[in-house]
Amino acid sequence: MRAILACFPLLIGLVLGAAPVHLQVDAPFQPRQQVTLYVYMDAFTRRLEPIARGHTDALGQAVLEAEVTGTRKALLRVGDTGADLWLRPGTYHVQMPAATGEVNAISGMANVDPTFIDLDALDINALVSDLNGRLDAFVAEGLATDAQAGMEAVAKARGGGTALQPDSTGAGRDMYLSPTWSAARVDTFAAKLRKFYAAVQDPWFQQDLEYGIAGLYLGPNANNRELYQRFLLGRPVLYEVPEYTRFFNNFHKDHLLRFPFRSHPEALLRDLRLGRTDSLKALLAQNDLLKDERLNELVLITNLYANHGNALLDADGIRTVLKDVEARSLFPEHRRIAANMLWDLSAMAPGTTPPRTDLIDPAGRAIALDSLLHGDVCVLVVKPGNTYSEQELAAITLLHKEYGRYCRLVCIALGPRPETPGTGSQANKPGPGTWAMPADQRAFLDAWRIRSAPTLFLLRDGLLKASPGPLPSMGLGAELHKLKVEQDARQRITPDRGPPPKR
Repeated sequence: MRAILACFPLLIGLVLGAAPVHLQVDAPFQPRQQVTLYVYMDAFTRRLEPIARGHTDALGQAVLEAEVTGTRKALLRVGDTGADLWLRPGTYHVQMPAATGEVNAISGMANVDPTFIDLDALDINALVSDLNGRLDAFVAEGLATDAQAGMEAVAKARGGGTALQPDSTGAGRDMYLSPTWSAARVDTFAAKLRKFYAAVQDPWFQQDLEYGIAGLYLGPNANNRELYQRFLLGRPVLYEVPEYTRFFNNFHKDHLLRFPFRSHPEALLRDLRLGRTDSLKALLAQNDLLKDERLNELVLITNLYANHGNALLDADGIRTVLKDVEARSLFPEHRRIAANMLWDLSAMAPGTTPPRTDLIDPAGRAIALDSLLHGDVCVLVVKPGNTYSEQELAAITLLHKEYGRYCRLVCIALGPRPETPGTGSQANKPGPGTWAMPADQRAFLDAWRIRSAPTLFLLRDGLLKASPGPLPSMGLGAELHKLKVEQDARQRITPDRGPPPKR
C-alpha cells in the first residue's frame, strides 16, 4: 500500500495531460501497406479511435507519432494484420511477424503477437504479459485435475479461442470451469503473486494485479456479497484497467435478467419500453449491492448493451435509455461509454446516413461519395483480383444490363493505389457503373464498418436501405426487381408531367 501511495503523484501526472508516443514499426512481411494506430475508446464497447496513420516503405518500416494520456490499450494494424499493445508516453520499437492464422471474420484482420525491441523489463507491456501468463498457468494447472477439460481449455486459449483471453473484458478465467475451485488455493497463489510483484512501483499495474486475483474467486460457488465488500464497496471504478473491467463484467453478468426480471418483470419491461432511466435505476437499487450511483448506472448500461439483441427486451427502449445517460449522466465516463454504445448499435444501420467519404476516380480526380447517392443506389465494395470479388463483379455486370436504369451502381475498389495515378478513366474500368477508390482506405473501411470484400449496400436518397445488402450471388436480383416494379408503377401513376390534378 505504501508503494502504491508513493507512486500516486506519478499517476496524477499521467492522468493530467496527453504526451507524445513514438512508435517505430518493422513489418517486413507487409511492405507498402497502410499502418493505423488505434486506441480503444473504452473497455466495454472496445470501439476504436485512430490516433496515427502512415504507410510502410519497401522494407516494411514505418514511424508513427501520436499522443496518449495515461495508460491506453491500443491496436496496431498493418495491412490485414493487427496486434494489441499498451501505450504510455515514450518510445516503442515493434516488430510485426507474418500472419499464420486466418483473417477474423469480425475484425477483418489476422491477429499476431508483436515483438518489442529493447523493451524495459518493467514496461507495462512486459508486466501485463507476464501477469497474464501466470494467471493463465494457474487456471490451466487447476484444470489439470480434469484432463479433458484442461486440455480443451488450454488448446482453445492457445488457438485463439475465447476461454482464456489476456487483456480482454470477456469471460473470467475460472468462470464455470472449476465448480470445486478452492478459495484457500487462490489465497495461497495470491500471496505468492503479491510478493513476486511487490517491488513493481506502478500503481496501475498493482490495480491490474489486484483484480486479476479477484477474478480467480469468481464462480458458481462464490460468495458474491463477500466479493463485493472486498473488491467493489467503496473502491473507485477503474475504467481503463483490464482485469477490473473483466471482474466487473463477470460479477454483474446478466444482472437485469437474474434479479429485476425475476422479481419485478412487469415493471422492468414497462420502464424499459418507456425509456424511464431513473425508474430502472431504482429497480436495480433494490439490491443493496447497487446502492452506489456510479456502480448502479454502469451496471444498467452495460447490461442493456449486452442484451440489446434479446427479444425479451425492447430495443428502442434500450437506445432511449442510452441516449438519456449520454445526455444527463453525472459521470463523464458513462456519457462517453453510452455514446460509444449508441454508435455501435446504430452506425451504418438501415435508415441512417452513411459517413461522408472522399473518393478518387480512375483519372485521379476527387469525388465526394455523397454526390453519387441520389435516388436508388447500389454501392459495391470489391477487391479487384480477389476470386470472390471477381465472381460478384461478373454477376452484377449481368444484373446491370437489366436493372441499370433503375438503380445507380457505384463500385469502390480496394487495394494499392496505381503507380501513376490519374492515367485511368471510367472508359477502361473493370466493370459497369461508376468506379472509384477511397482517398483513405482504412478510414473508409472503419467508418463503413466493412470487414471483408465484397460487401454491398443499398441506399435510397442518401439513406441506407440494406446494410449490408445481398450480394449478386445471394439475392440482389430480387431486390433490384422490386425496385423496377416500384419505379414502373410510379411512372404509370405520375408521368413526366407530374401528378394528376386533385378532384
